[in-house]
Amino acid sequence: MTALRIMTVALAAGIAVTAAQGNEGESKASPVTPIAGPPTPISDLVVDVQRLQARLAQGDKTAYALSRDRIKEAGKAIAAATTDAFRIPEERVAVVAYLLSGGQPRDVAAIVDRGDFPKEERELLRGAVGYVGGRQAQAQALLPFDPYKVSLRLGGQLAFAQSVLTTPKDAQKARELLDIARILAPGTLIEEAALRREILLVGDLRETPRVAFLARQYAERYGRSLYAGDFVASLARTAIRSDLCATPTDLAKFSALLKLIAPEQARSFLLSVARASLPLGRFEVAAAAAAEALKTAPAGSPDELKGKVYQLAARFPKLPEVDAIAAFSAVPADRLAPEDRALFRAAVYTHAWLYEAPQNAISDDAYREARIAAARSPSLPPLTDPVSVTIGRAAAAIAGAEALAGKEAPK
Repeated sequence: MTALRIMTVALAAGIAVTAAQGNEGESKASPVTPIAGPPTPISDLVVDVQRLQARLAQGDKTAYALSRDRIKEAGKAIAAATTDAFRIPEERVAVVAYLLSGGQPRDVAAIVDRGDFPKEERELLRGAVGYVGGRQAQAQALLPFDPYKVSLRLGGQLAFAQSVLTTPKDAQKARELLDIARILAPGTLIEEAALRREILLVGDLRETPRVAFLARQYAERYGRSLYAGDFVASLARTAIRSDLCATPTDLAKFSALLKLIAPEQARSFLLSVARASLPLGRFEVAAAAAAEALKTAPAGSPDELKGKVYQLAARFPKLPEVDAIAAFSAVPADRLAPEDRALFRAAVYTHAWLYEAPQNAISDDAYREARIAAARSPSLPPLTDPVSVTIGRAAAAIAGAEALAGKEAPK
């Protein structure tokens, strides 16, 4: 018998003996004494709300209606509670957590009016009411409280709310508070929301590597969240607004994220980037994004048509004329969305004039106007570059307008 076999048999025997001893002494063991404490019905309801919201972050669609019903129950319990109920600290914490979990300020109105909270906690409650009600000045009362020193159940929510309030004035501090929220509330909807918000905040600061890193973290942990689809759309808007995909290298930084999310979400991101890159003249980025989107686009779908149009608009100047004409002819323009139809027509028009020299009359008129403008303003630059010609034409147009108005042009 090998050593490994001997060890396996011995381990099995030990487990059997231990189980037998446990069964023999089971009747003699004293029952477990439950932890005694005052009842906390409001806290129990709010804990249920937070558990259901955590299931939302993991993609449980059934939890949405359940959490909405449970938060209504918590609101009714809070509104019906008497002053004595809030002598228990856990119940006071639960009221603030209820508000920061999406509760209604009207449910705590009686508590505020009666002054049920101790003096040092009233500002916390007042700030939470202002935050949920959208009253910025009142919500500022939350800022002095330290998320590490309040109840552990409340710390993550408080840090998140403080970050929202701080963002307009101090983006760096807001980022730090979001990190604290994530640390204090792991695996919850607070962490999911904090991660989403931080990604968009870092995007506005144009930190592309950090955005890509955090976005990958989000996809790995919360890619199935009920809010993931909206998040990817927001990320695409941020990437466009903050110029996070200015080069093919920048676009490639999002490849790890795009592999983790649903194909339709990745495709939406890529098509948005491709569309936005075209008017900026970033044809390599547009072509790369469109080509990647086409890999998962269902045949004959609107996404496939978009991808083909964006790819064509990015590549046609480098295509042989015969191939470009065939590609343009193959696009069913009547199936395009209005904004894409305008883009397609612009590409067709540009292609039509791509191999045509400008008419001599147009260039002659422009040059003549520039020479007149130069004669009126000898200090203007030479007329050899396009910028100087444009300046000259503008000066000539101004002179013509002044002549029509009966004014003498300046010498």
